[in-house]
Amino acid sequence: MTRVVVILAHASDVGSRFVADWLASKLGAQAVRIVRPETLSLAQWSQTVDGRGRAITRVAWPREEPLEDSGVGAVFNRIRYLPTPRFHRASAKDRDYAGAELQAVVTSWLAGFDERVVHVVRRHPWLTPMLPLQHWASAAAACQLPVAARTIISSARALRRPVGSASTNGRGTPAPPIPGGSVLVAGREAAGSLSSRYGSRCLALARALGFPLLEFRFASDRDAAVLVDVDPLPPLLEPWAVALTGHLLESLAAGVSA
Repeated sequence: MTRVVVILAHASDVGSRFVADWLASKLGAQAVRIVRPETLSLAQWSQTVDGRGRAITRVAWPREEPLEDSGVGAVFNRIRYLPTPRFHRASAKDRDYAGAELQAVVTSWLAGFDERVVHVVRRHPWLTPMLPLQHWASAAAACQLPVAARTIISSARALRRPVGSASTNGRGTPAPPIPGGSVLVAGREAAGSLSSRYGSRCLALARALGFPLLEFRFASDRDAAVLVDVDPLPPLLEPWAVALTGHLLESLAAGVSA
C-alpha cells in the first residue's frame, strides 16, 4: 500500500496547493492527498487502541478512499478553523459542543502521527498552531537574534502619544514597519533573503521553539534588520519556499526526522 502525504488545507490556501503539486511531481500524484478541513466533520471516524496502547484511526467518506494511519506517511496541517456544517441549523450550545468534540477527535488523530505531522501536536497541543509574541521574542533574544522593541501597556493614558513624534507617521499612529526580508526554516534547512546572515540563528530558534516549519519576518529599523514576526503557517508562495517545505514532508514520509 502506498503511503500518502496528507495535506489538511482550506481551498483558499494557495501555498498548500503549490506544495501538493511539488510533492506529486516527486512522489507521484497517488502519494499526495489534500483534505479540506470542512469535510472532516462529514467523515466517519473510527478510533481503536491496540495492544501497545496506541490509538489507531480510520477516517472515511462516501465514494472516497478512507484514510488509515498505516497508510499515511506524513501530515501537513494547515487548519486555521474547523467548521461543522452539519450543525449550522443547531442551537449555539449544540454547535459549540459539536465543535469541541470534533476538535478533540482531530487533535487526537494528529497526535498519533507524532513527529510525522507538521506541526507536532504532542509537543504543541493545538489544532491550529499558536506562537505567542512573548514566547518567541524571549527565545529569539536568547538565540541572539535582533528583536524589534515592543511596548506592552494597559493604561489608556499611556496610549496617548504626541502627534508627529519620531515613532509615528505624523498622524499620531505608529508608522508601519518597512519590510526587511525573511528566513524560512524547514527541518534542518533555512533559506530566504536573510538566511546568509540569520539562517543559523533561526534554525536554533526553531529547534528551541519546537516547530519544524517557521517563517521569520524582519523589518528595517535605522538601516538594521530586526525580527518582527514568527509565523508557523507561512504563505509558501515562492518556488524556493515550496521546495524547502516539500523536502521536509518528503523526508518525514520516508521516516527521516526533522
